[in-house]
Amino acid sequence: MHHVDIFNYVNASLYLRDTWLKKKENNPNFSIRSWANNLGIKSHTQLHQVLNGKRNLPSKYIISIAKNLKLTTSEADYFEKLVKLQAAKSEEERLFYLQSIQKNNESIEVYEVDSYELIRSPLNFFILELFCLIDGQLTPLKIQKSLIHHYPLNEIRKSVELLTKLKMLIVKDGSYRKAHGTVFTANDIPNLAKQEYHKNIAELAKEAVSKQAPLEREFSGFTFGIKAENLPQAKEELRKFREEFSQKFIEKDFEGNQLYHLAINFFAISNKVE
Repeated sequence: MHHVDIFNYVNASLYLRDTWLKKKENNPNFSIRSWANNLGIKSHTQLHQVLNGKRNLPSKYIISIAKNLKLTTSEADYFEKLVKLQAAKSEEERLFYLQSIQKNNESIEVYEVDSYELIRSPLNFFILELFCLIDGQLTPLKIQKSLIHHYPLNEIRKSVELLTKLKMLIVKDGSYRKAHGTVFTANDIPNLAKQEYHKNIAELAKEAVSKQAPLEREFSGFTFGIKAENLPQAKEELRKFREEFSQKFIEKDFEGNQLYHLAINFFAISNKVE
């Protein structure tokens, strides 16, 4: 049986789900109940919820799973970090495990950005991802023609200069390349640059509503009541969805053929009712 490469993952549930699918592919009669029994998990429902990202894997099962999957010492260590990353309660803890697992795989390198000029403009991130989409010399003119939304050439040049200055773009084999695998900003921290970024993205979304065909976009939303004390959990579920979505659809460098932006808007409509 060909094992799923754990070093391609930054989410424990997704790794276990793909491992389960591989087991099922090799043995169609193998059930989640059987696997749960093999792992010493009393309820197969609990394992099912873990595989679907609805709950975190309890740490007590790390050893039994590592033995069941015959993970090497380095693989087992990496798996333990994935489990702890998924269960992280704070951004500081999450960053610690992200930086820890990147030692095993440069393709999931983490780089926390804090430059106001970098974060405030979505164009900077569009250009970064274009260098992962197009394998070749990307001039400011080619960048301009590649983007749906119009940006002046001088603005594009300034963006490339900034990305180079901040070492987000590096020169490799005679052309620019994105230097970092994962770029993120800390969650739940007030930041003027992040506010400016989301305002700019909102303006692009307004333009897309009227200019892009319905088959090329997806806009939806609904209003509902929620208990204020459940807000942290709701936000965590959205972040899990974002991670699972990215793992499923983000292509490796030069394998994709178009850039898309996913925005999840979740915000208060009314004041809290006592």
